[in-house]
Amino acid sequence: MVQAIVNSEVNCALCLETKELKRSHIIPEFLYKSLYDEKHRLHVLSIIPEQENSIEQKGLREPLLCKDCEEKFSKWERYASLILKGGIELTYRREGNIVFIGGLDFVQFRLFQLSILWRAGVSNLQFFENVQLGKHSEIIRKLLLSSNPGSYDKYGCLMFGIHYEGDAFTSIIMQPGKVRLFGHAGYRFVFGGFMWAFFASSHAIEAPYNMALLQPNGDGLFLIKDVMSMENLESFSKELIYMNRVPKPS
Repeated sequence: MVQAIVNSEVNCALCLETKELKRSHIIPEFLYKSLYDEKHRLHVLSIIPEQENSIEQKGLREPLLCKDCEEKFSKWERYASLILKGGIELTYRREGNIVFIGGLDFVQFRLFQLSILWRAGVSNLQFFENVQLGKHSEIIRKLLLSSNPGSYDKYGCLMFGIHYEGDAFTSIIMQPGKVRLFGHAGYRFVFGGFMWAFFASSHAIEAPYNMALLQPNGDGLFLIKDVMSMENLESFSKELIYMNRVPKPS
């Protein structure tokens, strides 16, 4: 009888060193908190008929990063958590549905954004199967490993604040999907009350669209949209209701 030997140490996806891997979140844990029920359960909803709904005790995770690389990402996540929860003083100016922000730490917030795009691209979880970065994965990996935010106009992210009846709509995380952004390939994520539209192209984002990206001086902006005016979110909700996939109260 041949006894299988299981090695708990494999290559970390970021540093590529052979180390014990942690169960890493692709989307940080703090962004799931508004989705948990009273028993701290997360309902993962599917609109694919052959794929059942599931229940998780924590956000979606997999063995991906070593302890050192987890700690590298956690610094950027802590900063982003404070930003999204209003824990850091910023300047705001609203003109119609556009909110202009000043005072962001470009390096930390940009690396937070890049880390989510990259993690989704290297993930083996079915939820992130639509994110296929190809050659861009290695470029972004090297940026993250060296804590280099890169050029603001490459792999940038457009942000849309999602509201419902006047309030921030934070109670949904959607499966990422591929999109076209002004002629560039990109990916759409929904979490934390925002839609995050990432560019995934070798070419720099040209004017005037590059002005909507996070700027090196810490300025940024986002467009506020009502959830019911966003076709993809509305159709997703209708599809879930039609298929009777919405979890019933416990």
